[in-house]
Order: sequence, then structure tokens, then C-alpha cells
Amino acid sequence: MGADSMKHFLDNRFHGLRNAIQRSRQEKALRRSRTAAVFNTVESVVDGTDSKIRLVPGYKKKLQHTIQSALEFSDDLVNQIPEAIEVSRSTFSSDPYVNAFFTNVTDLQSVFSHSSEIQDYMEACHDNDTRCCVLLCMRRTEKTVMGIELSGNIMKKDVRQIAVSFSDHRVYSPAPSEHETREGLKNCLFQGLVTNALERIVQLRLASHQQQGKYQMLHARLRQYRQKASTVKQGTGTDSKLAHTLEETSLELGKLQEEMLNTPLLTPQVMLEQVIDVFSKPEEFIRIRKLSLTLNKMGIKINGDSPQPANKLSLTEVVIGNNPPRVVALATFPRNELLSRKVFSAF
Repeated sequence: MGADSMKHFLDNRFHGLRNAIQRSRQEKALRRSRTAAVFNTVESVVDGTDSKIRLVPGYKKKLQHTIQSALEFSDDLVNQIPEAIEVSRSTFSSDPYVNAFFTNVTDLQSVFSHSSEIQDYMEACHDNDTRCCVLLCMRRTEKTVMGIELSGNIMKKDVRQIAVSFSDHRVYSPAPSEHETREGLKNCLFQGLVTNALERIVQLRLASHQQQGKYQMLHARLRQYRQKASTVKQGTGTDSKLAHTLEETSLELGKLQEEMLNTPLLTPQVMLEQVIDVFSKPEEFIRIRKLSLTLNKMGIKINGDSPQPANKLSLTEVVIGNNPPRVVALATFPRNELLSRKVFSAF
């Protein structure tokens, strides 16, 4: 190998090595950044549940992977929600989702215009062509109705049909873009886990407080019964009813003491375990499911083999805790269709 070839070979090897080192440094910096972000989230979770968790040695490490998995779970759920639909006067007739979600144009404008969040957001925008992206949530209801159906050339009356309607519309997290709305939703779902963990801790504290209160009550009652029994014994005779009551109270107090002995103390470690339990099983608190419906323009369910004109809808329902499922969709709404606050001042 000549001198020039050797130099070229070494230059290439050195250049490749330098690039590999640089990539390695960038990857390490990214990992450190992600770890720092997760640790910051850990601190916010602790602040939102019980700050005494910080007394547990290594609490950050113990929560790190659980919190990271919960964040990824929230990301995955939100990513399953389809792209935003445009909700406006023009799309009410052309978009099957908008047509199904709202009864008429006035209805859809009222839903968005009633939101103080959207009113505030739009007022801050000076461009009349501005539009915002929001999370739209609705309750889906199905009921049996009697209607008319065309079968071949024959019009049948009093046919049992299933009417699907959407009500109790709510709009959340107005933002300039779909990406920002999705980020807001991810944060909302994650905060729901924080709230669930906090509720568990509050329930444990309440149960402990009730135990202590019941113990003090029974202890005081037993002392009174014993004093009364001692007075009766020193008198003319015994009171069988009092003796029975004293025995029952003593037994109840004994059972409560045994229960209290088997109940773990509310230490920071126990609180930490509650948080870990919630965040390690986020699917038990937040669930998402897909639903396919075929509806005509009147919101009536149509069979797949029916010749009637209909639209096939793919809906996303979210279930949080024990609450009823809500249909969710991302939606954009134009500022120039927002009704003035004055329209609703009379309500």
C-alpha cells in the first residue's frame, strides 16, 4: 500500500471513529436529558400525592421506570385518536362525523361558543381566520325507536330501529395545533393517574382516622360500663343486661385491636407503594376502545348489507376509572364561526 493510500485509509478510519464518538456523546446527552425529564415528572407526582415519600431512600429510582412506562402508556393512548376533523358550517353536511355528532349548525356553534376556554383563546387572537384545535368529548346514547324503512319497493311502517345520538358535549385544551392539543391530552391522562393515586392515599388516611376514632369511642364506652358494673356489684345485686353489653363491647374492642395490628402503618413506604401500584397498572384506570357504527343521516343504525345510503364511523371511546365511556375526537373550529359571549348572556 502506497503512502497516499495509507494516508487516505487512516483519514477515513479516523473520521469514522470521530463520528462514532460524536454519536455516542449525543446519545448519552439525550439519555441524560430524558432521565432528567423523568425525574422532574417523578417530583411532580410526589408533590401531587404525598411529599413524605421523599423520606424513602432511593424513591426516585424506585419510581423512575414505573413513571416512564406510564408516560409511554399515555402517549400510546393519545396516538390512537384519529386526526382532527374540522367542525364548521361547511362540514356539517359533508363530514359524516360532524353530521353525526351534532343535530344542526346552531348546535355545533353553541357547543364551541359556550366554552369560556375557547372564548378566551379566540379573543387573544386578532386574526379572524384563526382556528383552534380542541379535544371534543361526548356521551353516546342508543335507544329503540319506531320508524319507516324501505324494503325493495315497499315502504314499511313501525319498524324497530336503533337511534344513536351524541350529547353532553365538552371541549377541552384549545391550542393552535393538533400536536399541542394531543400533548395537553397526554398531560390530562397522566394527571388522572396522579389523582387516582392521591385518592387511594386519602382513603387509607380516612380509614386509619376512622379506626382510631372507633377505638377511642369503644375504649371510653367500655370504661364507663366497667365503672357502672363496679357500682352495681357494690350495691344490691348484678345487672345481667349490663354484663352482656360489657362483654359485647369488650369483644368488639378486641376485634378492632386485632384488625389494627394487622393494618400496616401509614409510613412513607406505604404511600410510595400506593403510587407505584397505580402507575404500574395505568390500564386499570384509563382504557380506550374502538367502535364501528354505520349510520344514516338521521342517526339510525344501518345493517352492513342494507342498500340504504349510510356512513361508516370509526369512533374512539375513553373510559376513565368507573365513569361512563365518552366518545373523544380531535376537532378544529374556526374563529369566524364563534358566537359572541353576548349571545349567551341571557342564559
